[in-house]
Amino acid sequence: MNSVPHVQKAPNPKHFWTLVLCGTLLVITTTGLARMGYGAVLPYMQKGLHLTISQTGLLGTIMFLGYLLTVGLSGVLAVRWGAKLVLITGSAGVVVSMLGLAWSPSFWAIGLFMFLIGAGSSLVFTPLMSLMIGWFPQQRGKVLGILLSGAGIGMLLSGFLIPVIIQVFPHDGWRAVWLCFGIISLVVLVLSLFVLKNPASACQTVSEEDKPQWLKNKELTRIAVLYFLIGMAYLIPNLYQSSYMLEAGISSSTTGLIYAFAGVFSIIGGPVWGSISDKAGVQRTFMLAWIFAVLGDLVPIVMDNVWGFAISSIIWGSSIGGLVTLIQVKASQQVPSKYVPSAIGFISVFYAVGQMLGPALSGWMIEHMGGFAAAYGLGAVVYVLGFVLNSRGKVVSVQSERSSL
Repeated sequence: MNSVPHVQKAPNPKHFWTLVLCGTLLVITTTGLARMGYGAVLPYMQKGLHLTISQTGLLGTIMFLGYLLTVGLSGVLAVRWGAKLVLITGSAGVVVSMLGLAWSPSFWAIGLFMFLIGAGSSLVFTPLMSLMIGWFPQQRGKVLGILLSGAGIGMLLSGFLIPVIIQVFPHDGWRAVWLCFGIISLVVLVLSLFVLKNPASACQTVSEEDKPQWLKNKELTRIAVLYFLIGMAYLIPNLYQSSYMLEAGISSSTTGLIYAFAGVFSIIGGPVWGSISDKAGVQRTFMLAWIFAVLGDLVPIVMDNVWGFAISSIIWGSSIGGLVTLIQVKASQQVPSKYVPSAIGFISVFYAVGQMLGPALSGWMIEHMGGFAAAYGLGAVVYVLGFVLNSRGKVVSVQSERSSL
């Protein structure tokens, strides 16, 4: 299918927030409520379906597999068919999956819809990033930061909404949760149909020599490796900080409050770091973000008390949002605007692999190599490697800047 996607002229600056907020709502529903919200609704699903721990873990793996198998393909499809068509298709898949979960009669039916949630969310995320970069190339850091904050907002909303929905609909329980999430996502999908448009860059012509050769593009490959390192390390405090704090003798209420700090700062971290990069330069800002990430993992090792964990939560919460935002910005600078979705899809495969390896390796280290401090030490070492590798990267890609403007 080689039809030229429908495009509009560049939007008036007053439309910036209309487009960006609509995109953020898509991330909230398709990533925050759909993928991230699974963990919050999981206990109710396990109890209602009488699932074993292994079965609940398998459902999570199935969902992640759907994401992994389509995240690289999403960029290719966006280049070929237009970002809007692909992300609308992915969002529709998420809506169908949520509604399907509300009436699924068996474990394997639920597994099918979990796979589709993972696949659908990946078909939204990458094309949406490229669509927004195409509209606002000079504000790409700010735009991506705001969009990426949607995942954290969705997680917070899940934490508030799920207990309320369960209480209001006690007989339907977790099924009512997925039904409500599906209705919310459907409203956002309809809104997106009317608001989002493909940018003019979707139709730009690119010469053969400007077409990216992924593995031959040394800078993009370096960025992919950096994204792999982020994927390996960023889940360590996310998964283990609460357990680490409880082991250190900190109360459960304080533990929950400090963990919430990390969630809040992960939401605001992306837009702040992204806005800084628009003014100070991506490379310089990215270097600083790596330093913050290292400190975030080192502080609890040195100060395993309330203050140490609170400081760590603020640092690693905000730095993770910054690292993910800035890595996307750097990738978008390496290729002509037409190929931004393919570039982001390419590096996201490395990120997904890192997410698979990091928790397994850190969990093994906690059991066999000195507890939680060893896992945090692993994260710090990985971030140091990222800092060193990033220091050898290019400050800016002339080709991408020329193509994006």
